[in-house]
Amino acid sequence: MIPPSAFPRNRPIRRDFGTSRPRLAPAILPALSLACLLAVAGAAPLSAQYRFGVSLFGASMAALVGEYRWDRQGVEVQVGTWRLRDVSVSVTAKQYLGSRSVEPFVGVGLWGIVAREEEGTGAGLVARVPVGAGWDFASGHNAAFTIHLNRALAVKRPGAGEGPPLRTSLVPLPEFSYRRWDSN
Repeated sequence: MIPPSAFPRNRPIRRDFGTSRPRLAPAILPALSLACLLAVAGAAPLSAQYRFGVSLFGASMAALVGEYRWDRQGVEVQVGTWRLRDVSVSVTAKQYLGSRSVEPFVGVGLWGIVAREEEGTGAGLVARVPVGAGWDFASGHNAAFTIHLNRALAVKRPGAGEGPPLRTSLVPLPEFSYRRWDSN
């Protein structure tokens, strides 16, 4: 092994791709999500609703969901996990089509995931387009079924080995969710 040198010409080539130094990238997506949610909450019209609930599948096996709705628009933030060794954060803007008890919607968003394995830590960023319908039932309850069309934008795989190529096709993922809001 070549000992490290103070002169740039004689330094050995690093092959660990920066994994030995701390990275701030995994903290950027949750911080950005919180900033967007706070900015939207600060400009809240009087008819706004905050909805909180849970979801199954989609961006994670189980997730906590927070949604801010006004008129026929909404911003949704999900934080969840697949196997308790990863964290998944999704931020989605939605447009609701209709004003009945069953409301179809479409949207666009980003999904970030950071996972820890024996080989190291991996991360991914995915663009997503949700298409679905929500059903307002009883007083202050909502159930929704969504199909998320996902496309990978960037992937950092753990370890030094090369993995399979980045998948560039659309991947549909179903999601079931329940939300509750204050009906006052």
